[in-house]
Amino acid sequence: MIEGIFPPVVTPFKEDESIDEERFASFLEFLVKRKVSGLFLLGTNGEGLSLENEEKIRIMEIAVETVKGKVPVIAGTGAITTRETIKLSKEAERIGVDAIHVIVPYYYPLSREGILRHYAKVSQEVDLPILIYYIPSRTGNKIDVKMLCELAKLRNIIGIKDSSKDVTWFYNAIMAVKKENPDFVFLGGSDALIYTHLMLGGNGAVSAIANAFPEIVIELYREFRAGNLAKAKEIQDRILIIRQILKKYPYLSGIKAALKLRGIDMGVLRSPLVFLNEDQLQCLREELKAVGVI
Repeated sequence: MIEGIFPPVVTPFKEDESIDEERFASFLEFLVKRKVSGLFLLGTNGEGLSLENEEKIRIMEIAVETVKGKVPVIAGTGAITTRETIKLSKEAERIGVDAIHVIVPYYYPLSREGILRHYAKVSQEVDLPILIYYIPSRTGNKIDVKMLCELAKLRNIIGIKDSSKDVTWFYNAIMAVKKENPDFVFLGGSDALIYTHLMLGGNGAVSAIANAFPEIVIELYREFRAGNLAKAKEIQDRILIIRQILKKYPYLSGIKAALKLRGIDMGVLRSPLVFLNEDQLQCLREELKAVGVI
């Protein structure tokens, strides 16, 4: 069972935008020592779509070598075509990751048949457990609850990471799928909704804030599982404030900037994404100090 808090691990870059392998390994150790439940590689916050396949392979290799089985490593292998998805998924299998997450193919509008055939082919060709990565605001393609029930019956498809932020969809999906497949994993994909997703029966969350402040997000999860709902809700409120602060800044820059302010410099974002300028960094420092996280 995959459950708990999984940071969508950020990818560190040098000034020339090449991957900083040493810093990446060190950051993985930082996360594992803080008791994250596992690592979610090559997602949105990891700038996975900005990486070439050779770089993705290297990220997976470093993670498996560094973690040494201490926590599950879930790697993103989804691509715009089924052929490319299978190719990278087989590399993930060779490397030895514990599971893969496969994004709903993007850019081209897809029919119901196209989505079902895509996941069916990947599940037939790859032996690793597969999580569907559902983020319709980015892919432009939606999965309805009936379709998810069909996907949940496919070989090796064990769960979904839901970044739709649609609470009604999540609730309907978890009720429908778990009726037939109680072990199917539901991971929330929004820091604003961790408490809500857990209340509705979710297994955990992929939390961007858990990159920079893993202790806070893990505390929420532990308090919730211990039945301390008021305390868990109080921590969720704090996480929401942190999220609101980070969202003020250029896309994906907030987490790397917060890490830098914690003394963990993960470098720049890969162009055309942009990092904070000095004035913005100072403003962020003051805002995070005000809420007591740095």
